[in-house]
Amino acid sequence: MWDFDFLAAIRSIEKSMAYVLYRMLLCLGVALGYLFATLAGAGTLVGFGSLAKNASSLGPFGAVVGFILFAALMVHIRPLWLNAVKIPQLGLLVDQFKGKPLPTGKALVDYAKERQWAAYPSTAKMFELDEAIRKVLSDMVTLVSCPKLEAQNPTVRQLCTRLIQALSRQNHQTLLAWHFQRQLENPWRSALEGLAVHQSHFFTLTKNRAVVTAFAWLGFVAAYPLVLGGIEILIDGIPIKMSFWPEVFAGVFAWAIKAAIL
Repeated sequence: MWDFDFLAAIRSIEKSMAYVLYRMLLCLGVALGYLFATLAGAGTLVGFGSLAKNASSLGPFGAVVGFILFAALMVHIRPLWLNAVKIPQLGLLVDQFKGKPLPTGKALVDYAKERQWAAYPSTAKMFELDEAIRKVLSDMVTLVSCPKLEAQNPTVRQLCTRLIQALSRQNHQTLLAWHFQRQLENPWRSALEGLAVHQSHFFTLTKNRAVVTAFAWLGFVAAYPLVLGGIEILIDGIPIKMSFWPEVFAGVFAWAIKAAIL
């Protein structure tokens, strides 16, 4: 059994709907960024190769380059994305848990940003803390005894350990949210306390994370065919071979929907 309440999760989303919509706009903006970068990459190489006999053949290569470059940019700004988009929502969730009244509409978004700035004013230091938390959560798996896992053969045990480590690392935002809960001056001290609590409830928190992860990817799987169908309707009749790109961008936009909610 798990200690997870879907209705409570839905109520939390409902109470912070203004911020959820704001986050969805940002995620869809990222998805559009992938699209525009891909188109720009294709157009740029076609333009540079205009003197070639078959300049259009460079388009697919340019599209891949544009997509990869934008993906590299998103990896580079991960600290900013975490601090500016995800951290504010953690503050809202903690306030909901405490029963604090929250503003509505745009005021909620502004309030969430104020909470983020007060808790984590430095993006670089916050990301350093986040990386340290991830590492400790991963290492924590080796400190927790699990008789059923130890009884498995080495290969199965290693695979299961890696899976549990991946699930455990995903609880990093829970530890970042602990700083909002404790309201200590030093977020590293908050994380230290949170890790102690996490270790004492390791299996429950990991099982809950597995449920949330499964739910998130089920949402992705459900959204993917709907988005793909919409894309195919939009590009129907365009006399250009799209290759695998409809499937790629169906995945990108389905990810945006998933990331906006969870």
